[in-house]
Amino acid sequence: MRYDVAVVGAGSAGLFAALELAGSGLSTVLVDKGLAPRARTSNTCGVGGAGAYSDGKLNLTPRIGGDPEAIGCSVGELDELITHVDEVFTRYGAPAQYSGEDPEALGELRQSAAQAGVEFIAGRQRHIGTGRIREVIDAIYRDLVERGVRFELGVAAETIHHAKDQFTISVGQKAIVADSVLVAPGRVGAYWLREVARALGVGPSFGPLDVGVRAEFPAELYDPIERVMYDAKLRVRTPTYDDMVRTFCTNPRGFVVQEDHGEFVLVNGHAENDLKSGNTNFALLVHIELTDPVEDTTEYGRAIAKLSTTIGGGKPIVQRMKDLTQGRRSTADRIRRASVHPTLESFTPGDLSMALPHRVVVDLVEAVDVLDRLIPGLSSEGTLLCAPEIKFYDTRYAVGLGMETALPGFYVAGDASGHSRGIVFAAVTGVLAARRIREKAAR
Repeated sequence: MRYDVAVVGAGSAGLFAALELAGSGLSTVLVDKGLAPRARTSNTCGVGGAGAYSDGKLNLTPRIGGDPEAIGCSVGELDELITHVDEVFTRYGAPAQYSGEDPEALGELRQSAAQAGVEFIAGRQRHIGTGRIREVIDAIYRDLVERGVRFELGVAAETIHHAKDQFTISVGQKAIVADSVLVAPGRVGAYWLREVARALGVGPSFGPLDVGVRAEFPAELYDPIERVMYDAKLRVRTPTYDDMVRTFCTNPRGFVVQEDHGEFVLVNGHAENDLKSGNTNFALLVHIELTDPVEDTTEYGRAIAKLSTTIGGGKPIVQRMKDLTQGRRSTADRIRRASVHPTLESFTPGDLSMALPHRVVVDLVEAVDVLDRLIPGLSSEGTLLCAPEIKFYDTRYAVGLGMETALPGFYVAGDASGHSRGIVFAAVTGVLAARRIREKAAR
């Protein structure tokens, strides 16, 4: 099977690239080991990817989600691309509801955060919600099919070879041949991409890694902040190690869920449109950078995830904040007595200090203490910590115009590229790559 363009990964980067390529005259195929929106069984793979399918939080500012200079964009150009991404989501059915637009309220929150020793990063946001975003993704998928884009779903891309200015992708029993390849497998496929890229001679350098937990606490504690910005971006510097710890993907009245990565499990969170819990959750992530002689942050993160999964008996670990600070393991009875009822369906009560590095645990405890000044009650005994949550943004590829690597015709995009952290920035990288492919084809 031969195409002009093959896209590996049908998350936001892959879908937005396909939207740019549809109708261009370039035959295009999208490959994903997951399924179509209405048939998906995995929350990490399939059309929509992990982020765009699960919750639909759009950060509509160049300050959140990536580095404009690293992808060759000015802030002005990036603003235009972000607006384009937002308009596309609207066109396919996303409701036009935004937060983070009241300058006075943002200023007051910024002041309160500064007084607490917390950095607050403001920005316009849009929360589509789990139920609605799945309808939007399905509308995009159906439109792409109608416009002639081919989907190969339920089969994994295994290898990619390059010879005579063509790429051959092994997909199950098939071989797909393409003039250009855009690889955007998301965080779940970052490890696979690094091995493929190494074989093609464009292997990555290693960047930082985010390791931590998902904190779950009474929703009322976050209400004052939610009224200003739905998913407030908060950062603290820890007293002991001076490490940066940040909040990520806040879900007011949402749910904690498990992600199955084959060799290990992680946790994540989402918020439904109609179904609400009494809890709010957000990721609390410690920023880790490794230097010589240990630089492979990917393997380091995988080792942490595997150890935690082993200790949890194949399930995520949940511990009360009170138990962690008092140096004891949480038991099922202690979790049951907690004032916060966990929304995670299946877990193992345990001890995070056995599963996460000591430095990370110290950072997390200290970060909660600092954030408690801005979110009073966060450090109370009932707060639950679910682990592990790890963001594999750590492999970073050198790219030129339009996300093209040093190998002509081979492009990377999305979170696996190391140049995006979230739905909007991932979509932007997909758009850039597709426009570059179209431009080269028109010459």
